[in-house]
Amino acid sequence: MSEDSALALLQLLAREDGQSIHRVAKRLGLGLSELQRLLSALGSDPRFDGLDLVEQREDGDRTVLWLTSRGRQLCGTV
Repeated sequence: MSEDSALALLQLLAREDGQSIHRVAKRLGLGLSELQRLLSALGSDPRFDGLDLVEQREDGDRTVLWLTSRGRQLCGTV
């Protein structure tokens, strides 16, 4: 996982929480598979020892990314 990409993702969601996964990938210049790997590390899935900073929610046919309460605390947006 690239620390630069992780930081950029957290900063983006701190400014504009609730972004679609496709929009985030485009804005960060990442491929979807790369973003998915990043989300595994920053998410809450215990199989991947996730940090529980970002969550994925389904909104119809879209996947939307949100900071968790832990992520908001880390980013100072509480």
